[in-house]
Amino acid sequence: MVDLIISHDKIIDQLGEGGTRSSTHVPGIVTLVFLATWISHFQAAAEVISVTEPFVSPKGSYVTQKDRYHTFRIPGMIVAQDGSVLAFAEGRRGDGSDPRRDENAPIDLVMRRSTDNGRTWQPMVVIDSGFRPNGDLVDFGDPTPVLDAETKTVFLFYGQWPDLGPRTVKHGQSADPDDGNQVVWVRCSTDNGKTWSDRKQVVYPDEPHETSDGLYWRQAEPGPGNGIQLQWQDEEASRNGRLIIPAKRSGSSTLEGPATVEPFVFYSDDHGNTWQVGNVTPGPDANEDEAVELTDGRVLLDARQNDGNFRRRHISTDGGVTWGPDNPDDIPITQVDGSMVRYSAKRARHEKDRILFSGARGENGLNRNNITVWSSYDEGKTFINPVQSNSGFAAYSVLQRLADGTIGLLVETAKGAAPSYGEITFYRFDIAELEPKGRSR
Repeated sequence: MVDLIISHDKIIDQLGEGGTRSSTHVPGIVTLVFLATWISHFQAAAEVISVTEPFVSPKGSYVTQKDRYHTFRIPGMIVAQDGSVLAFAEGRRGDGSDPRRDENAPIDLVMRRSTDNGRTWQPMVVIDSGFRPNGDLVDFGDPTPVLDAETKTVFLFYGQWPDLGPRTVKHGQSADPDDGNQVVWVRCSTDNGKTWSDRKQVVYPDEPHETSDGLYWRQAEPGPGNGIQLQWQDEEASRNGRLIIPAKRSGSSTLEGPATVEPFVFYSDDHGNTWQVGNVTPGPDANEDEAVELTDGRVLLDARQNDGNFRRRHISTDGGVTWGPDNPDDIPITQVDGSMVRYSAKRARHEKDRILFSGARGENGLNRNNITVWSSYDEGKTFINPVQSNSGFAAYSVLQRLADGTIGLLVETAKGAAPSYGEITFYRFDIAELEPKGRSR
């Protein structure tokens, strides 16, 4: 099997305001090289491709200033009702470490918006600042948006941690960082991401007698990536319109004991007015996850494995409330957040059923390199036809079908000599890139 490589590293670029890279800046000779490469793999060249960088990490020395960042990480993305692409990230200070690892280095939740399918991006806005008005410092992260197509509202879930704390946070849901708890927030936008409501805390069951697994829930962190809305619930029509936010919980049998991590989902049946918590998945521990509705109404959950080389996969027959046993994928892949989205469905009057999955395929072994997209034509049973989008470092990713039918892939990359996390890159490509003429299925 021959795989396509769309090499982001070979593009000769010019950076515009805000660190945006666009294929419109690629010299004609480079474009011809790309077309020649595509034709060598396909009977016809792909029609569209562009590469931009919504977030570019300056790095450098230790950074604590309010208006400066060291690293941008953890992408989230959704397409709003009007077709605007909303790209979210963590704006990290200090040395770019994960939340609660770096003292005096609060993490902001930031966003950039595109109204032309990711070709260009509006200036970055801060959704929530880790510098609190009362002087507290906190870390925000794991942006996970979802679109309610019925009300044209975008909801954004994200987490909060103390600026410095242990790997497993304390039991409780106090928003005061001195209490050392994890908190879940949600905001909404009714104007396609132009403005956002005040944040609202989503309180989840955390006592053993009220949790699905009888553990103390010490964290219930969303995503990251994106959520979905159900539409094919034939057996229980009341579930149509349900909003689902993939998440993972950290739970322990005692207040201070060791914790395990399992996926679950937040869901809403009243257009985001209230949010419920589903059961955790059975079987081996797993972490960051995503969900796809299958055409028969079942929900497929895909999760980053905590051990081994294969993703965790579970099926729900009740809209994400409970989950069947682990049925791991058979594609070896490193332990990293990936993305799984539906591109098309015959039920939606498309020609084919297609689900796409993105992940870091690895280079000379399983590692965070070479972002790749696989396709499934059998509702997630198998994923085939890997198409590689970069050569070199690649980590967290999120996919979306864009308003014009092309595919958007937002992924952590690193250009030049940078070893890791140099930027968050947006690849835009046509479905033809994943379905070359003559490639067997």
